[in-house]
Amino acid sequence: MALPVERPLTDVLQPSLLAGGGPLVVQIHKALRTLILETVLLPWQTLFEKDVAACLEVSKTPVREAIIRLSEEGLVTVVPKSRTYVAPINLDRFLEGCFVRLQLESGAAKRAAAERSLEDVCNLKACLARQEEAIAAEDYTAFRHLDEEFHSLVIEAAKLPGVIQLLETAKVEIDRIRSLKQRLNIRATDRVLAQHRSITSAIADKDPAKAEEAMRTHLGSIETKVWELGENPEFWALFEAINRERPRFRLSA
Repeated sequence: MALPVERPLTDVLQPSLLAGGGPLVVQIHKALRTLILETVLLPWQTLFEKDVAACLEVSKTPVREAIIRLSEEGLVTVVPKSRTYVAPINLDRFLEGCFVRLQLESGAAKRAAAERSLEDVCNLKACLARQEEAIAAEDYTAFRHLDEEFHSLVIEAAKLPGVIQLLETAKVEIDRIRSLKQRLNIRATDRVLAQHRSITSAIADKDPAKAEEAMRTHLGSIETKVWELGENPEFWALFEAINRERPRFRLSA
């Protein structure tokens, strides 16, 4: 197993990452957050404000504000007058995120079955069709994004859009661990798609109890999540390797 190598900020941070529009601090936060969740920026990697600002060709002020937001999410650690670095993946927070997700999303699926519109059902079915296309094309990055879209559509069908933001905050460690699994080609796309179909069918049939159970089956219990973490030795070796603090050398003055 080839371990991920920490890449210089100059390789991963480019001004083009800020082409999304909106307030600069929001764009910087989104860019850094995405790179952390996708484990492009690895745990313990140092994020000097001036280096990040130089790579993105912006001033240090919005970078500082973005880093504060990341710190509040637990994705970076700021040591005053020392360094700021990407936080290691926290297993306790991972399990907490699994718990929050299970409760909120199973409840949302139940409510979606009662509140959904015809448009909601069409959106869910269209998302399923795109997932099938992604699997056929072996485009697993696209499938991962469509997986996220599917879950957001369920919450929207429940008429609970604010829950999406709550989940985005709660599941940061889930996303980082999923990114590590993707590096090792650990995936269950066919099973996931079948479960998505079951959820969609229950919502379309306006069967709240069945929709809730289908979502609970899809997400799995906390006990299942604990078991899954240790059942693949290659994954666990990768997790421990990147989560272990590495020696740092600051070459610039």
